[in-house]
Amino acid sequence: MIRPLRPLLGMFLLLATALVSADGFGPVVDAGWLKSNLDAGDVVVVDIQSPKDYARFHVPGAVNLPYEQWRTKGGRGQLPSMLPPVDRLEAMIGGAGIGNDSRVVIVPTGRGSGDLAAAARVFWTFKVLGHDALGVLDGGLVAYAEAGGRLAQGGSSRAPATFTAALRPELIPSAEQVRAAVDSGVLPVDARSEGEFVGVYTGDKAERPGTIPGARNLPYDWLAEDGSGKLRSAGALKSLFEARDVTAQGEQIHFCHSGNRAALTWFAAYAVLGNDKARLYDGSMLEWARRDDLPIETRIELCKSC
Repeated sequence: MIRPLRPLLGMFLLLATALVSADGFGPVVDAGWLKSNLDAGDVVVVDIQSPKDYARFHVPGAVNLPYEQWRTKGGRGQLPSMLPPVDRLEAMIGGAGIGNDSRVVIVPTGRGSGDLAAAARVFWTFKVLGHDALGVLDGGLVAYAEAGGRLAQGGSSRAPATFTAALRPELIPSAEQVRAAVDSGVLPVDARSEGEFVGVYTGDKAERPGTIPGARNLPYDWLAEDGSGKLRSAGALKSLFEARDVTAQGEQIHFCHSGNRAALTWFAAYAVLGNDKARLYDGSMLEWARRDDLPIETRIELCKSC
């Protein structure tokens, strides 16, 4: 009785979990939709390029909030590359003219999977802040330009708005919460390269090599079409998850070195495949591998004295 239903269940997940609105707006926005809705009063395009690149070309009317502003710089006991204080994010987002009623389209350059991951990280930040009306431009500016989209130069601004966060702490588990979850059987998903996963090399000399015990390796760049800035289809993503022994549904914690690459595997699970139990570990191995009180698994141990 159960087996014949499995294909139907998989089809239902692929069709129903992306939470696409009636006019086609959803977590993954294509260039055609943006071209058609660019002048809609509630749509705000957030360009995450550097100010220099933004000045050269951007979607007309887009506001520039460079990716580096969405992450901490570190120092004074604070790890770099983590979620900034909520009040700082509220001020930044509202100051750019984004309110709680805005539909936000996040636009990276689109030159590769790293750009796509950065956009997914900003998407995650909005989700953490309680904002759901948002999407990522699939393929970024590259795809938009290829589709004949208009481009602008120089600067652009909007009148300031009020953005008030409704924080979702369940989306930002601490190291202690991650350890408790893993100890209880929750699946860790390592979005780094295989070399980092097995412990051949680390992101920093201060970090122990290896991964969180029990993790499955799903390299983030596999999720982009041939390393581009365009996401693979929902069906292809589901196949990749299954090939790496990562279930499309159920509790899982995605991590990488600093929470950037894993934002893409989390985005695929949470926003595209509809797994609302997927979590992103903000501290990732930048935090985990520096703490001797947290367990680590090294699958290949290299001889240091031979």
